[in-house]
Amino acid sequence: MRSAVIAKPAATARHSRLLLREERWGFIFITPFLLFFAVFNVIPSILAFWLSVVTWQPATGATQFIGLEKFGTLAREPTFWKAMENTFYYAALVTPASVLLALITAALIYALPWGGLREFFQGAFYLPGIVAAVAVAVIWRFIYDYEIGLLNAVAGLFGVQPVNWLGNPHIAMLAVALMEVLTGLGGAIIIFIAAIGGIPQSLYDAAKIDGAMFWQEFFQITLPLLVPAILYVAVVRTIGAFQVFVPIYLLTSGGPSNATLTIGFLIYRQLFYYADISLASATGLALLVATLVFTVVQFRWFKSVVEY
Repeated sequence: MRSAVIAKPAATARHSRLLLREERWGFIFITPFLLFFAVFNVIPSILAFWLSVVTWQPATGATQFIGLEKFGTLAREPTFWKAMENTFYYAALVTPASVLLALITAALIYALPWGGLREFFQGAFYLPGIVAAVAVAVIWRFIYDYEIGLLNAVAGLFGVQPVNWLGNPHIAMLAVALMEVLTGLGGAIIIFIAAIGGIPQSLYDAAKIDGAMFWQEFFQITLPLLVPAILYVAVVRTIGAFQVFVPIYLLTSGGPSNATLTIGFLIYRQLFYYADISLASATGLALLVATLVFTVVQFRWFKSVVEY
């Protein structure tokens, strides 16, 4: 009995040492990521806040504290609010459409009977994601071209008059959002297919025994169990939509009449057109706050159906 009592604390101590060793190796493995995150995210954010409350002369290095003056300038600037409105509008167009289309496409691909076909379509949809965003935007600029564009050429075959897709302030943002939705589905499709593959097959077998149709299986089994994946994709797509820059820069440059001016492009214009580093930094922080608020709203909205 005494030896058993002595052995139990010894085993506990050995188990504690193993856990400590595993934790130590865990910290070692994540250290490179933490350093990368600090250098390219935390430090730039701190510098952005510092630049927003001072005026800085790059030539001399001189700085002067101005407090929240630039934030007040933003609050009184109609262009800033127009850009913020356009950014929310773009996110509202891109995120729901991307999630819905990717979810439907993933379900259809997963339902294919042959694994080779699944892999082919996964690769086909993911291919635009590995192509440079600049190249994709240039191709779509040709597609939307008023005179020689492919879209107007196809529409002309059916007697439809040419449309100035990027020059009409009422549809320019829709055109940019359409490009983003159709070319940015690859990652979301891969995530959804992996999530569908993690659903126990026994649930579908039981549904088939009960005579459930495909669409009943999707809405009663697949969709509820995909809510965590849907939340992740929605949050990532929203953050990406708030930070959009390349399509705006290459397709419309914020026009026409600021119809496609987003916060990302406004920051670029403040920094490189007007050389106002403080104002650009303040705008970047405003974008950060807006993104955080919208992300928190999404988590709150999914809170009742997602287990973290």
